[in-house]
Formats: sequence, structure tokens, C-alpha cells
Amino acid sequence: MKYIALLTIILLSGFNISAQDKNAEKLLKTLAEKHNAYENITADFTFHYKSLQSESENTWSGSVIMEGEKYKLELRNSTIYYNGTTLWNYLQGPNEVNISEPVQNEDSDIINHPHQIFDIYKKKNFKYKFLGKESMNGQEVYVIDLYPKTLDKDYSRIRLYLTQEAIQIHSAKIFAKDGSRYTIEIKNMKTNQSVHDSTFVFNTEAHPDAEVIDMRF
Repeated sequence: MKYIALLTIILLSGFNISAQDKNAEKLLKTLAEKHNAYENITADFTFHYKSLQSESENTWSGSVIMEGEKYKLELRNSTIYYNGTTLWNYLQGPNEVNISEPVQNEDSDIINHPHQIFDIYKKKNFKYKFLGKESMNGQEVYVIDLYPKTLDKDYSRIRLYLTQEAIQIHSAKIFAKDGSRYTIEIKNMKTNQSVHDSTFVFNTEAHPDAEVIDMRF
């Protein structure tokens, strides 16, 4: 599930390496400038999971609202709220909410801070490579791979697909080290909607019987 909160991205040699890296950086910078100009972003998405080991697959839908560092992520069995400081993960089945405060710094993981995907070109803990163009469902997209420089991540790379016409995120695929593949397809993206700050905070009054598990130190 943590791979979804991300909203929610991947060598030749000599001169071609430099040229490809510059192409990737230019696209990522354009993506950042466009999205940082928005007050907020709302979108639906389809999430695909596939295990190369067990050959099992699963697909479900969700939605996300992002405003700066804040976000609300609705999944099939849980809802995650983050107000920029505190994260609430409400699990519908057991009716419990886990509370934590993810640390954010230069080395923090974009899985806990999905807004950082739009500033990925500024971060020093990723390498990126422009792979070229593809056609996905009749739409032309740019393909960029992102590689974490540290080896302690449980994923080896993130592949971003950006629409050629508007330079928006079309989809993203995470390659986990356990052989799993997680793909998110963005749908119905809207910007600058009317969103209240309470959207990003778990409403205890709406869930008076929820068990609270506070993991903050």
C-alpha cells in the first residue's frame, strides 16, 4: 500500500548519457514548474499490482487530493491523511487509525512524501535517465527512469510516463526488489479546486469508535 502513496517513477555511454540526462532533467523541471503553480491537484487513479514470483495480479481504483505537502489518499480499504506534519492511516476493516509523523529531509523517501515527485530533479538522491517515447492506449508519452542512489530502498527504480502534449504525469511504475510491480494510472486530473484544510486531517468525530494507535515518539 505504501507504494500507492506516492503518487503517484527510469545507460548508454559517452555523449548519449549526457544528452539523455539533460532531456530527463528538462522534462522533470517542466513538470515541477507546472505543478508547483497549481494551488492543488485532485485525481482518480487505477492501481495495478503484479507479482512476478506468484504470478498473481490485482487491480483497484482510488483517488487523491494534493495541496503542497498535504494530501488525502483514498484506497479500497483505507484512507490516508497528511497535513504536512502528521499522517493518519485509517483502516476501514479493523476500524483503527495509525498516527505517525514522517520525517522529511533531503534523504526522505518520496513514498511518504508524494509531493516530492514534482521536485525530483532537485533532489540529489536520485539518478534519472530519459528512455524515449512510447504510445500508451493511443497516447504518446515520454518515458523517464528514476534510480535511488542509496541501496537501502525496497525498490530498484521508478518509471514515469509523461504526456507529450501537456507534460503531465500519465502513469508511474515502481519496480520492487521482491519481484513485484506496482503501476498507477492517473485519470480525471483537475487543478485549483476548492479544498478546505480539514480535508487533510482525520475526523475523529466521524469515527468515534475507531481504535487509535499512536506511533509518534
